[in-house]
Amino acid sequence: MQDALRRLVAAIRDHDGIPPINESGSLGIDGVREADFFFMGRRCDPFGFVLCDERDGTLQVGVHPDHRRKGVGTELLTEALSSYPDFTAWAFGTLPGADELAARVRMEPVRQLLRMERPLAPAGQAPAEAEGYEIVTYDPADREAIVALNAAAFSHHPEQGRLTVAEFEDLTRQDWFDPAGLFVARRDGEVAGFHWTKQHGDGLGEVYVIAVAPEHEGRGLGRVLLQRGLDHLAGSGDERVQLYVEADQERVVRMYERAGFTVGQVDTSYRRKG
Repeated sequence: MQDALRRLVAAIRDHDGIPPINESGSLGIDGVREADFFFMGRRCDPFGFVLCDERDGTLQVGVHPDHRRKGVGTELLTEALSSYPDFTAWAFGTLPGADELAARVRMEPVRQLLRMERPLAPAGQAPAEAEGYEIVTYDPADREAIVALNAAAFSHHPEQGRLTVAEFEDLTRQDWFDPAGLFVARRDGEVAGFHWTKQHGDGLGEVYVIAVAPEHEGRGLGRVLLQRGLDHLAGSGDERVQLYVEADQERVVRMYERAGFTVGQVDTSYRRKG
């Protein structure tokens, strides 16, 4: 079943240019995170699915291009909502038909996530520095401090803020993880911020997570960590970079705009009315 779902996800991605699931959903298919599934078609050859991400409380829907406009998405989402009525549903890329499908199952948009992107320039000669801070690459001894800082910095975030040490360690075991791409800022021996980069291949890098402890905000540390990560990605051969940010985090969006990022995609989250 796992391989069949991966094939269906790949077919949808190739057609739409956007995968129908996010990283957490992919980890659910792999069995790393808790997930439930509804599907249509044979188990060895499904043509539609809803992935119920029990960790994040989200529904992720995919229908093969050859089976669209036949009510498959509506039927699957209705069935999933009968079991998970409080879950939200993602529409990655907010493709045509997303709002219409949501309306048919009495859901309304409640949140938007921006994918921002920019080309990468060659790294500068000297690494960016922040006065009073030491910036080094990841040491496993920092994992608890990084997770605690992440929780404080993303206390407002419905998914990122609940990262646990065990989940962090799961991510460090993924094939893409590179400790040289996780930059940690320390002041007086304590972790004050970090920038975790990710390389996707084909010249694409990502600002995977960047966070500064609340008591260290307003000192330019975020900008320095951002530049350190961008220089690393450029030096590793990436030609462009992306990141994801909540649309309502206007101050953070402006920081990325000043750094040359522009919006390339908008993901929409829907919730059941009432």
